[in-house]
Amino acid sequence: MSKALDTYLGWEQPQHFGTCSRPSWQVDFRTEDGELRRRYGGDSHTCPNDSCDHGDTYPRITVRIVCPSCQAALVVDGEDGRTRQGLAAATTDGYGVPPRRIAGLLLWPGRPWLDFGRLSTDEPHDFVVTRPGVQRVTEVDVVGQITQGRGKRGAVVWAATAVPSADGPYGYDRIRWARATGDTKPPRTVAGAAKWVAAQLADQQSGGAE
Repeated sequence: MSKALDTYLGWEQPQHFGTCSRPSWQVDFRTEDGELRRRYGGDSHTCPNDSCDHGDTYPRITVRIVCPSCQAALVVDGEDGRTRQGLAAATTDGYGVPPRRIAGLLLWPGRPWLDFGRLSTDEPHDFVVTRPGVQRVTEVDVVGQITQGRGKRGAVVWAATAVPSADGPYGYDRIRWARATGDTKPPRTVAGAAKWVAAQLADQQSGGAE
């Protein structure tokens, strides 16, 4: 899946009990070093990988999500708890960053994949595109995608796809697209890419061929 789409799609939400009168969630986590690894197949640990870090102990992270009203609770634990907090998580992955409104559409920032070395820019994000009024992005809301790339001389350019189509020729995995900008004259700005997506949606609504 596209990393930008992965920022918003495929997530599940905890569920409150039906009698909940004041639904809300309290979220806490903790990391415990030296947790003893369970050995369902025996006590010895053997691995042909010389760099294997699956030792007898591991750091375990446990996330606790509790509603103080209906007392619904969800506890998730896993191995190697690497946590990122605050602005670092938002600016790196797009979580919590408000969408941009351009060309009458909302552009939701996702994970950057070209943000390193000489490929770093002031525009680190790819974008998932929805129409206005969306509060939480779901698959049915997505009408386009904008991704960062490089032109022939290394300049930043933007590719875009639009008009979701089950049998579209562009894209892969969760969402496929009927239209794409192509390589001839890629947009050089995010705004240009957003205007292209808006134009494709308007043409499709007016009966333009997919």
